[in-house]
Amino acid sequence: MVEPMLDAYGRQITYLRLSVTDQCQFRCVYCMPPEGVPHLPHRELMTADEMERLVQAMAAMGVWRLRLTGGEPLLRRDIVELVERFARIPGITDLALTTNGERLPALARELKRAGLQRINISLDSMNSERFHQLTGVDAFRAVWDGIQASLDAGFAVKINAVAMNGISDEEIDDFARLAAEHPVEVRFIEFMPLCGTGWRPDLMLPIAHVRDRIAARYHLIGQGHRGSEVAESFVIDGGRGRVGFIASMTEPFCSTCSRIRVNAAGKIQLCLFSALTYNILPTLRSGASIEEIQAEVRRAVWQKPASHPWADGPTEARPENNAMIRIIGG
Repeated sequence: MVEPMLDAYGRQITYLRLSVTDQCQFRCVYCMPPEGVPHLPHRELMTADEMERLVQAMAAMGVWRLRLTGGEPLLRRDIVELVERFARIPGITDLALTTNGERLPALARELKRAGLQRINISLDSMNSERFHQLTGVDAFRAVWDGIQASLDAGFAVKINAVAMNGISDEEIDDFARLAAEHPVEVRFIEFMPLCGTGWRPDLMLPIAHVRDRIAARYHLIGQGHRGSEVAESFVIDGGRGRVGFIASMTEPFCSTCSRIRVNAAGKIQLCLFSALTYNILPTLRSGASIEEIQAEVRRAVWQKPASHPWADGPTEARPENNAMIRIIGG
């Protein structure tokens, strides 16, 4: 039996977030940095076979959760085939996908049949005009239809909302109402420094403000110890769904982190906030055995930092009492 994959701090890695493309049709103001994001040449991206081999190697070391991300993963013409491939890999028992939702109306049922289990969907605003302003595309109706199509197909659906200083608390109320009236989990996420020079610490809103506002309107029932889950989730008493809170900045959970990320170019990212990467693509293309791939991944994982640089709190953050809700996948 292959030994589990541990980092230098004794944390077991069981969760892989795999980017299957660097392309996206949205131009979200909170995601696209001012300097832009150059797209990589096709030859520098992992092939479907290389992705499958990497997941096989990691599943044999105890990775059982796999999330497909991007870019926008549904832009891949072979996304349904990819899901089928990953769903067949022994050990992968939780297969999920993060999407902006625009292509879900046409793909939700196919993805479900292929073996996908869960979907996270971005919904930038409940207001179609504001949605257009934030994403650069007039796609609110398509995303809303994608949420409904996913529920109709039998998916567990989460909607991710990033809380930012700037607009009124009405956005928080609207998203909480969405969770109360629909069988979805709406997760509120603290704004994080993920976009290079796009990071503005003055926009960071502590998630406690969001949690306290919702708790003042609804009776929230806790779900017990969250373990390595990133979100602290609550059932809305008398409602149909749940709310979750991800406080990566003000309430970090680095000590229980079980995740690594691999981007579409085959670079292992050991922490969401870190520029430290480990390029596994040359190994995948060298004809290496599964055991050799596993050895390389282990070497990378051993370099995973104990915590992110903002674990003691972001610098220069100036939280206010008025919040802007924006959405990212994740």
